[in-house]
Amino acid sequence: MARNLYETLLDVSKSSMIDAGDMQSAGLLILTAAIHGLGINRAGIWLLSDDKQAICGKMLIDGDDCKLDTDLCLARRDFPNYFASLDSERAVVANDAQTDPSTCEFRSSYLIPHGITSMLDAPIRHRGNMLGIICCEHQGEARVWTNEEIAFVSALADTYGRAVSAAQRNEYEQKLQDINDQLEQKINERTEGLQTALRNLHHTQAKLIESEKLASLGRMVSSLAHEINTPLGIAVTSSSHCASELKRVQQLYRDEQLNEAEFAQFLQTIDDGLQLINHNLSRAAGLVRDFKLSGAIHIADEREEFDLRSCIELSLKGLQPLLRKEQISCELAPGAALPLNSYPGAIAQIITNLITNSIHHAFAHTEHKQIRIALEQYADKVAIHYHDNGSGIPNDIRDKIFEPFFTTARRTGGSGLGLSIVYNLITQKLGGEIELAQDQAQGAAFTINLPSHR
Repeated sequence: MARNLYETLLDVSKSSMIDAGDMQSAGLLILTAAIHGLGINRAGIWLLSDDKQAICGKMLIDGDDCKLDTDLCLARRDFPNYFASLDSERAVVANDAQTDPSTCEFRSSYLIPHGITSMLDAPIRHRGNMLGIICCEHQGEARVWTNEEIAFVSALADTYGRAVSAAQRNEYEQKLQDINDQLEQKINERTEGLQTALRNLHHTQAKLIESEKLASLGRMVSSLAHEINTPLGIAVTSSSHCASELKRVQQLYRDEQLNEAEFAQFLQTIDDGLQLINHNLSRAAGLVRDFKLSGAIHIADEREEFDLRSCIELSLKGLQPLLRKEQISCELAPGAALPLNSYPGAIAQIITNLITNSIHHAFAHTEHKQIRIALEQYADKVAIHYHDNGSGIPNDIRDKIFEPFFTTARRTGGSGLGLSIVYNLITQKLGGEIELAQDQAQGAAFTINLPSHR
């Protein structure tokens, strides 16, 4: 290849326009190189239709005139010999274009009107397929195209194929960017929707927890009212009896019939009555005191240092009326104090919900109802072991018991929120975990692990 053709081809190949993806800039660069390298005035880029039944001008330079996307198209049916040459996918070398079998079909309609005497068409290939041609047209006396010139134009055609790859790559990158933008927008929309749903869930969860707290306190108040009525009723009855005895003795005194034996019997009756009143009023006062302590724990919502064992003991005292009504023995295993930095209100709520869950689900076929709670302390955590001797939790619902609104006691008023609230309080508020024992044959058994300091 002549040196000037080689240098021209090298300049084109090194140009950033080829790989920039701008087909017009790349096409103009390649056609300009062909015109300068071959010393012609007219060159164009023609692209085949998808069905290869036509070829249309994509770009044409004629002297100082440059046309983009010309309306000139050639149909296979009108120029069968030329298209047959193109089908070979080799360069069409027509030294005498007006007589060459491949190009003579253009003689009257194209070659003579434009003064074209010689043509050199090199196929443009992209990924093994022929897309079109670079058409170099010589005007003036017919010329013989040299092998160097044919190789030069063929190399320019291959360079145009490289530019097509760059353009497609840019197109794919743009499509990918558009898809990424759309995907990111959808992700943002869905993330916003999920965040909104999560905020609503947290709000609803807080309301449910508060509602469950109030329900627990309501059950405690109802049971406590029933429990207090007993000692108060006894105290009122004893007080009435003492008042009746006092009136009887006063009447005897006015009638001057009061003797020593009657007065001694009166004193004994009054002493017994007052002792009975004092005992039952003290019992009622103790119930109220325990209820106040338990209620204070239930509504406490601040982190603080406290003794876990004392917290659970107070919670159980508040639940004693309910446990006695249901004839359930609830025992907290003895042991040393367990200091904890956490939320006593949440722990009281957990114990209340677990016991309520046992009452609703565990003891339908159990004669001697028992609940046992034990505590263990480790280096960095405290474990609460809860176990009842009821019917246990069936295997087919083990993975559902912590789901909101799942309950097997819907007909008897179960809401399906008790254990769900327990799970959320333990895992979210207290930063711990709850485990369901594998063996449920001897009743429901849970282990709650809480960090000593969160």
